[in-house]
Amino acid sequence: MMDFSYQPAHEALLVNYLSQRAQTYPDALELKSLEGFLFATVCSPDGVEPEAWLSHVTGADEQVSEDVVFAFLALHHHISEQVFSSGFALPFDLSSPWSDKQLWSTGFLHGCQSYLNKLNQSDSLSDELKQALVTSTELLGFFSLQFDQVEVYCKAIEVGIEAFIEQQYQLASEVAPAYAELIEQVALSSGLYNE
Repeated sequence: MMDFSYQPAHEALLVNYLSQRAQTYPDALELKSLEGFLFATVCSPDGVEPEAWLSHVTGADEQVSEDVVFAFLALHHHISEQVFSSGFALPFDLSSPWSDKQLWSTGFLHGCQSYLNKLNQSDSLSDELKQALVTSTELLGFFSLQFDQVEVYCKAIEVGIEAFIEQQYQLASEVAPAYAELIEQVALSSGLYNE
């Protein structure tokens, strides 16, 4: 059996590969946005096949080497294990640079868009589940905002920015481990998916 444990060497391979892709493709993901995207993909009720998300994150690169593909698979496996077994935790903390938080949230929002659009069109969902879905997604996507947007908002409502960001981080940290379960519950209640 192959060992899919995600190692520092895999991370180094991915960082190198993604930075090379960014030179040619301005829309190429960075590692943190890849992590957010894969978290959303792992939580998807659609059961996204590796070929589909690999093609997306590599920009359909047919020259991608086997060791880089394996590194992508190892990271996906690592995130899946956290989500379904060991408990998912955000891959950044409160003291992480804003750019890390922003990349992760942006990748997450990008990854969950297709199934959120689908789920939100269901007439079978209760208002409570719709609200839980919107709130959870907004919390996990909060850091996709520009820092100066948050500053302006905090000034407008007369709240200290540090306290506000800490509160948003704490809420996102609480929502993240339960997000996959919420998506499953919403998907089953939507009538669009079978068990």
